[in-house]
Amino acid sequence: MQYYEINENSITCLLCHHYCKIKEGKVGICGVNKNTGDKIECLVYGYPAAINIDPVEKKPLYHFLPNTKTFSLGTVGCNFSCSFCQNHGISQEHHVNKSHYYCAQDIVDLAIQNNCQSISYTYNEPTIFYPYAKDIAILAKQKGLKNIFVSNGFESPEMINDMVGIIDAANIDLKSFNASYYKKNLHGNLEKILENLKLFKKNGIWIEITTLIIPTINDSIEELTQIAQFIAKELGADTPWHLSAFHPDYKEQDLPNTPIQTLQKAYEIGKEAGLHHVYIGNANIENPTLCTNCGYELLNRKRFALIKNDLQYKNLCPKCHTPLQGIFMNNRKAVFAGSFYPNNCNEINKMIHHFNSLLQQHNINTSSPFQNIKAIIAPHAGYIYSGFTANIAYKILQNHSFKRFVVIGPSHKIAFEGASVSVYDEYQCVCTNLKIDTPLAQELINEFDFVSHYDQVHQEHSTETQIPFIQHYFPNASVVELIYGKCDPSQIEQVIDYVMKLEDTMLVISTDLSHFYDLQTAKSLDNICLESISKLDIATWEKGCEACGRVGVKALISYAKKHNIHSQLLDYRTSADTSKDTSRVVGYTSAIFGN
Repeated sequence: MQYYEINENSITCLLCHHYCKIKEGKVGICGVNKNTGDKIECLVYGYPAAINIDPVEKKPLYHFLPNTKTFSLGTVGCNFSCSFCQNHGISQEHHVNKSHYYCAQDIVDLAIQNNCQSISYTYNEPTIFYPYAKDIAILAKQKGLKNIFVSNGFESPEMINDMVGIIDAANIDLKSFNASYYKKNLHGNLEKILENLKLFKKNGIWIEITTLIIPTINDSIEELTQIAQFIAKELGADTPWHLSAFHPDYKEQDLPNTPIQTLQKAYEIGKEAGLHHVYIGNANIENPTLCTNCGYELLNRKRFALIKNDLQYKNLCPKCHTPLQGIFMNNRKAVFAGSFYPNNCNEINKMIHHFNSLLQQHNINTSSPFQNIKAIIAPHAGYIYSGFTANIAYKILQNHSFKRFVVIGPSHKIAFEGASVSVYDEYQCVCTNLKIDTPLAQELINEFDFVSHYDQVHQEHSTETQIPFIQHYFPNASVVELIYGKCDPSQIEQVIDYVMKLEDTMLVISTDLSHFYDLQTAKSLDNICLESISKLDIATWEKGCEACGRVGVKALISYAKKHNIHSQLLDYRTSADTSKDTSRVVGYTSAIFGN
């Protein structure tokens, strides 16, 4: 997009509906876009006045990546002059502090470092620094981040059209439905904003509307009804409407706070107009999202915290399977936290630190036996039984820079043909969620006819128990989860061959050994498995090894043998080491593969 148009004696700025005709050396209404003679220069480019990490619910956005963090930035300047502005310290300021320059890449890097899933252009009016925001947004999209505009809605149509494919969502302030108030008090234009809202919708940008309800200004039943009816009719009944409580600020110190009764009345008005999702903000009350079909509570929040999320894959209601409108992170939920491993981040970290202390006490070497590590085998029982054994393998990996983990494990509960990969956005962790490499997961589906996605399969402990270790040692890595049912080892070997060709990728094969024999029998059977892994000998395995993840292990042994990859056993123990019950034990081992 060309942000300006050169005229005979001036340059017209095309960023917003003011279309300021700016003479050389002067700035537009916003105070930060200047005619430098042959172009319009955005004076705040690279100079944010405010940077924060926010919950996305604070924008507010309730139907867009709930329970994620967004990297928020704003500059000085604004194209409106709202007397009640809560950010007037920067929005009504024109002096640009140039003490620190943040290029677009700097902003994206900071967002990634802080585990944000999106970048929000907010605090002041982002329309006025769109050249800067756009450059950031393009880089952000390349890194898998989404982009959010928090705006007064006075963009030019040219700019809204330019946003397509760059800006994913917007929260727009619909401050009033009084054209005169917009013109005289805010220096805006209601008709243009209403046109813009429809254009945002038409262009496929997810929008949510916020109205700050100000006593005596825009709190009449008539005006609130007009707003609600416009949203329902022109933007759709599924468009969320946020009702925000006013508190005295800037030039409006004499007006009272918005009474809760007014907010509740506005809520009723929204519902009567047919809006499915009306939310009350700044009132410290819960804000549930209900299924539009059966009324089931899908999500709930208090202030900026998500306190409930029952959405199923593809945003479906778990009761009637009606989809919820919005853009959501589809998470592979942690099903076994609190049973197989702690449901508390500090407790997980304490447990892993304890395992590492035991390694030091017993002088166990955790340096890698191979220059190039290709894969590990790790057990998947409760951490009190097999966590120490699994941790040794991950501890050895710690000093390597793996960016992706492909975790392969057997299905214990659901019988099915072939294999299933997670195609969610994130893998839920007790500490911080891990990104799922959805493009790679989709590649595997496209490449192998026996690989698909079965949602119900992905409540599986053989793979989930590996995730807290990956998160602890590699918090910035992505994961791919593959669970196999009735599958031939040669098929899994094809997947292993595909994965081994990828850079910075670690393969994890999950298995336990024999189950519920007496200790002597278990050790006898397990020794067959251990010898087979150590010697990379399938013939030895067939002498009686028992393992729930035998398909994955046999596939790895076969692949390693063919490609001159060596193995080394790291640890072996049974549940009796913890329980002291030798009558019914389970065996566990970990191993590392490389060259």
